Amino acid sequence: MADVMMQLGGVGELYNRGDYPGGLLRIGEIWDSIPEPKTDTPNSYLLLEYAVKIAMQVGDLDEAWRWALLAPAYNRQRQDLGEAEFLVGKVAFERGDMEVARNQLRIADEKSRGRIFLGEDPKYKASITFEAGTRQR
Repeated sequence: MADVMMQLGGVGELYNRGDYPGGLLRIGEIWDSIPEPKTDTPNSYLLLEYAVKIAMQVGDLDEAWRWALLAPAYNRQRQDLGEAEFLVGKVAFERGDMEVARNQLRIADEKSRGRIFLGEDPKYKASITFEAGTRQR
């Protein structure tokens, strides 16, 4: 079985040096080395989170979207606390697809009971403002 955590250390080094294209390339190589079903490989979900973060850092929202869309497949293997929906919603938000963003962010909010937004940019939480008269978490 692939040791994703050890391989991610190299990605972190590339990221810290500002070699974002190199980091994305390395993530792709690691991803391709993981056998199917990839969801069975421990910590492989982290590859998606790293790839989205790096792609968004360089403004490649299509690449971020490609990686984010892989996240929902992990809901059964992980404690489903809205992480996948948050990842998809965040990228959709940045891409300007507000309908998808709001839908996914609302699901993430519900599953996490609002905790998913802690430490995140407040714009994501603000995008799911409820109708007038309802209370926001």
